[in-house]
Amino acid sequence: MPYGTITTIAESPLRYSLLYVGTDDGNIQATKDGGYTWTLVSAAPKKGSALPQGLWVSRVIASKYKEPRVYASLSGYRKDDFGAYLYVSEDYGATWSQLGKDLPSEPINVVREDPKNENILYVGTDGGLYVSFDRGQSFMAWNSGLPKSVPVHDIAIQARDNEIILGTHGRSLYVSKLDDIQGLYADKDWMKKKPKVKEEPTRRRFENEAEGEPQEEQD
Repeated sequence: MPYGTITTIAESPLRYSLLYVGTDDGNIQATKDGGYTWTLVSAAPKKGSALPQGLWVSRVIASKYKEPRVYASLSGYRKDDFGAYLYVSEDYGATWSQLGKDLPSEPINVVREDPKNENILYVGTDGGLYVSFDRGQSFMAWNSGLPKSVPVHDIAIQARDNEIILGTHGRSLYVSKLDDIQGLYADKDWMKKKPKVKEEPTRRRFENEAEGEPQEEQD
């Protein structure tokens, strides 16, 4: 089976010319000079610090909070491997540590950082959306208002409006404010204290599970 296709590319928001690319054979390459020279960073020389080999690199994200930090998700479903492969490097990909060890066995399609808090991560899998308050050490499902077991193929963050947008497989787009997630990080009783604001019925939305009944709105 031929390989060599780039599946994901990320540019560092903190350093001009720092780029990462992931390919369909499990390799991640990094450049610090805008693409003139590249270094393979997925096969770290230190034992136990390399990425699993031969998987599909579904997403690479260069952190907006620390220049050397980079996240990577991998998928093995094309080989009937349904493990949840999520990793972080704090040294430009020289060594990697696994995150999300409590995630269910579902291929991971995307990982995103919260726009305001480096400790909050969002992960989209073939089974739904998950959120972490401790930078990937543990996750919880965020599924209220979403179809059951919907594959989340992409996540976009609208920083200006503090919104998360989900792209799903055949189940439309979903949008939600991130205020509640950020509020819960600071105060576990946030949902009881927050003021009630009526949403404008402009887009299909999903709400935080802690808020109670899901709300779905369309034009």
